Amino acid sequence: MVGWGNVEMGFSAAYETPPGPLALYTDWMTRLLTLQWGQSIYYEKPVLDVYATRLPVTMAYLVPGVLVSTLLGSGLSTYAATNRASPLNRTLSIASNVGLSIPTFVLAFITLTFMSTMLGWIRIYDSSLPLWHRQNVTRSLLPIGIVAINFFAVQARHARSETTERLTASYVKTAQAKGAGQFRKAIHIFRNMWPSLGSLALGESLGLLFLSAVVIEKVLLIPGIAVATFNGFAAGDPMLSFTSVFGLVLLGVSGTLLQDFARVLLDPRVDD
Repeated sequence: MVGWGNVEMGFSAAYETPPGPLALYTDWMTRLLTLQWGQSIYYEKPVLDVYATRLPVTMAYLVPGVLVSTLLGSGLSTYAATNRASPLNRTLSIASNVGLSIPTFVLAFITLTFMSTMLGWIRIYDSSLPLWHRQNVTRSLLPIGIVAINFFAVQARHARSETTERLTASYVKTAQAKGAGQFRKAIHIFRNMWPSLGSLALGESLGLLFLSAVVIEKVLLIPGIAVATFNGFAAGDPMLSFTSVFGLVLLGVSGTLLQDFARVLLDPRVDD
């Protein structure tokens, strides 16, 4: 026979007040910030393990590609734009327009055809070898080139536009009056606009980089985090999808904040 104590406990459990929205949100944010991201439904392993194994693969080609494109697209375009009638400026203008008009999947399929027919490669990344093995590093040059071509066009166009706007600035006129040449003028301009270019790399172009990485990894069979996130979205994997979007948004916001701090520190015209 069931005692009254057990009946009362059953009633109290049935009518127990659930935690409010604030308590649920606090608990959820605590789990997010303490990296308690749970299990991936698609990969049947902890979400942190998915990031730990796949994120370095993506960064191995994405970071060098962005650095190369930024150096060439921003630095070289800034120098060329200081003399708009120069052959170099016209060449970079044509190259940036061509780069913007070629979709990433076209470059990826051309690369796939080249590596399979001309080089005899089946895949870019061999998971049986370490990430920094000579074979994996050598074959990463192909996806690095794709990222560099795509991002070069964006950076070059932005740098040319920013440089053109600053050619009439007072500090450029002062440097020119003191006998500064084209290279010196380009350095002055680049020092004042690199926070804007950094913000472009970290904020405005994150969507482009992510989509490019998904296409590259999907076509070239690279087991990176971009294609893992894409698979997570397609399978309705909640934590894998959300944490990837959260990371992209956090990186974009951080880039904007860094741009503001750099502008205050480097540009004397901005009030503290």
